Amino acid sequence: MLKDKDQSWGSFLLEIAILIALVLFIRVYIFQFFRVSGPSMCPTLNIISDECQYGKGEFIFVNEFLYSFWGEPTRGEIVIFHPPNIKKFYIKRVIGVPGDTIEIRNGRVYLTNDKVQNLELPEPYLSAKNRGRTLASKSRFVVPEEYYLLFGDNRLESLDSRRCFAPGGCSGKNTPFVSKKKIRGRGEFVIWPIEKIRWLK
Repeated sequence: MLKDKDQSWGSFLLEIAILIALVLFIRVYIFQFFRVSGPSMCPTLNIISDECQYGKGEFIFVNEFLYSFWGEPTRGEIVIFHPPNIKKFYIKRVIGVPGDTIEIRNGRVYLTNDKVQNLELPEPYLSAKNRGRTLASKSRFVVPEEYYLLFGDNRLESLDSRRCFAPGGCSGKNTPFVSKKKIRGRGEFVIWPIEKIRWLK
């Protein structure tokens, strides 16, 4: 059914090999589907039937091509990544990029870099219960080159850079920063459940 009767077996097998290589390339370097688990990105993600999901929830489409070949993560983007010394994927929002100094004061987040000084990030994606309630034991983060600072949108329930992604916090070898090579891709849109399909801002 797949092989033309006039086609040689060598040509047929070459076509199959090329097809398999193309599928694998797309799967590894272009996109993947990711299932969000836990409450750390509520209400941006994982709100189903008006409730934040504490287990498995929404499926999202992840653009892996963008960072694999030319793009750099930018502040405000939602990314999928491996935290330092952790094998499973996390999903958080980029708060600080290389060269930024991020400070947390009175529950609010301030940015300083070569363009702005002490700019309060507006963070419109935070819910009313999270707005003004960004808390951390460490209040100042100087983001090194090739690294990023990542917070969850649900600041009251997110295990993120503020605690070095570890229940025990920033101790020992734990670091609050994630290297670019650990960032797998950018979340683009929600694909499931059907009634929740939407682009991610």
